[in-house]
Amino acid sequence: AGAAGGIWRDVPDDDKGRKKPENTTVMYDDLWSNTPKETMEFYDYTFDDHFKKETPSFLPRKDILEYLLARNSVDGALDGVKFNHTVQNVQYDENSKKFSVAVRDDSTGTESSGMFDRVIWAAGMHGAAEKPEAMVEVLKDFTGKVLHSSECTEDFEQYVNGKNVLLIGDGSSGEDLALRAVKLGAKHVYVTARSCEGQASETASWPSGKVTVIEGPPYKVLKGTHIKCQAVYWYEKKQKYRKDDEVEAVKVKDVDTVVMSTGYDYPSISILHDDLQLDSELTWSVSKGWAMDNNALTITLGSVKPSENLTPGSTCYSDVYRGVLIDNPNMMYITETYDSASTFLDLDVNANLVLAYLTGKVAIPKEKDMIKENQKQLEAEMQVPWLRTSMDGAYKEEAGELPENHWSENASDERAVEMNRMATSLLVRKLARDMQDAKYPVDLGNWKKLSPLGEKLVDINIAAGECRSSIEEENSEWKTFRDMEQKEFASLYTGTKSCALPGHWIQLKAEDGEPTKISTVK
Repeated sequence: AGAAGGIWRDVPDDDKGRKKPENTTVMYDDLWSNTPKETMEFYDYTFDDHFKKETPSFLPRKDILEYLLARNSVDGALDGVKFNHTVQNVQYDENSKKFSVAVRDDSTGTESSGMFDRVIWAAGMHGAAEKPEAMVEVLKDFTGKVLHSSECTEDFEQYVNGKNVLLIGDGSSGEDLALRAVKLGAKHVYVTARSCEGQASETASWPSGKVTVIEGPPYKVLKGTHIKCQAVYWYEKKQKYRKDDEVEAVKVKDVDTVVMSTGYDYPSISILHDDLQLDSELTWSVSKGWAMDNNALTITLGSVKPSENLTPGSTCYSDVYRGVLIDNPNMMYITETYDSASTFLDLDVNANLVLAYLTGKVAIPKEKDMIKENQKQLEAEMQVPWLRTSMDGAYKEEAGELPENHWSENASDERAVEMNRMATSLLVRKLARDMQDAKYPVDLGNWKKLSPLGEKLVDINIAAGECRSSIEEENSEWKTFRDMEQKEFASLYTGTKSCALPGHWIQLKAEDGEPTKISTVK
């Protein structure tokens, strides 16, 4: 890349068409954050320091980028970064215990190589669009426009204005693009959800009633523009989703544009030799004799035997121990995990922990101890119902049989509230533990118990989820989660509360030629 900022950075002037691979997943200019800024704030450079005034909780991409750059360029921290350089290959020699790294200078075409004692992967997990083959096959007969969410860039309006739009996936990308499509004048937006567990499925109301969430992904195209969707369920025995024939299929007629909000892959990790790569899909198993503690769901589900092959957890990869590749501790990782209470803080603490390894301030445990600690952490996640459903197909299958009127579907039920807090608390406890070990100067508590500040971070995360489920009916014509003013949205470090947006989010727009910023929208 030619500048810092990762996927938040501006598209460079010489590649507005995003032809270069490093620019294909850069966010579009008018993107807004989908998490409150209070979960994105750093202790040593607060939003008060940056803006010098109160700001709304949900900010445009450009504001977040400028905040990140201002904080992370202090004292010339970025001066030594080699921009416009591509790492081509990384090998590890067991005899010399050194890495050979081949690099190309993209400005001159010059190639060079060097030997290093340590290598740190910090290139993220969002390098390329993930387009599931099965979905591509379904859409081969569709005669309209098909896009991946990464392709919904500055020209998105021409594909949605006055049109019927179908989004595949109800996660954060699906939610954001549904709102963006309505903002840009879509006739109607349909969001298809496989498991109905994403942000879009949690949203109680959409502006002008222009969004419909459908249970089940597309499975057939009729007459070029009609798309049939069918609910599915997880079949543990065959390790795949099956059509649920007990639920009537839904036909969406006259679809003009389909957007695949199906996530991202990270093919760039192939620059690392196979034995240096983390495996984000590496399965694992619980220890012999493991059992789930009783919880509010036990009386309904009973004791569910775990699957033999469990997927990675929300807080760690099976083969990476807190920034260290277990098979080769000289290979380190600063990268996001599946879920987080604060992605920016997680990465910052991860970086500080890696630095502590490099300087010898924190010792890297023996291989057997790293494996043991990861096992404990993953098994702790398995004790949390909402985290276990994403790891354990057998548990997910049982939970999928719960009736629609079950208390777990009622966000205000005290049992559901307790389980939501249990899941978020574990994410914050993991962050608090790593902060302690890295000597990070923020006290969220520890793995066993959160401090009052840690509990505040839990409150902010839960309030962020409630933004979607508690939109008042009388304001549903215009109100979105970004318009919600939650009392919990206050800085962890200064106590400054967020303020309201300068108008209804659905109407906010920057003037032509102006970047989308909180200071330019109206």
